Amino acid sequence: MNDKLKNYAEIEAEKAENLSFCRGLKLLHIRSQVEEILNQIGRGGIFEEYTIHNISHVDEMLRIIEWLVPDETKKEMTSAEWLMLTLAVYFHDLGMVVTRGEYSNRGKTAFKL
Repeated sequence: MNDKLKNYAEIEAEKAENLSFCRGLKLLHIRSQVEEILNQIGRGGIFEEYTIHNISHVDEMLRIIEWLVPDETKKEMTSAEWLMLTLAVYFHDLGMVVTRGEYSNRGKTAFKL
């Protein structure tokens, strides 16, 4: 784990930690936890045919955002907006974390079809 955020979006998002509604939030800690969770994707033969979806995938998406968002827009965005965008990038693949039991029971449903 790195002890410092390096990406522009993360650096701007980290400033939101000082906002009253983010009291106690630590972006670096969230990133570390997400990194551990993402390392579970592809284990046990589930999603192993997919491209790697670890923290390097998140870092690449954050680099794309830095390129994609125009400089004028970057200046206008608040730290809270950067935080929401950064968290969305962190969390977007967490649905790929599936246990063997969940995978085995994927066809079972309580919903009426």
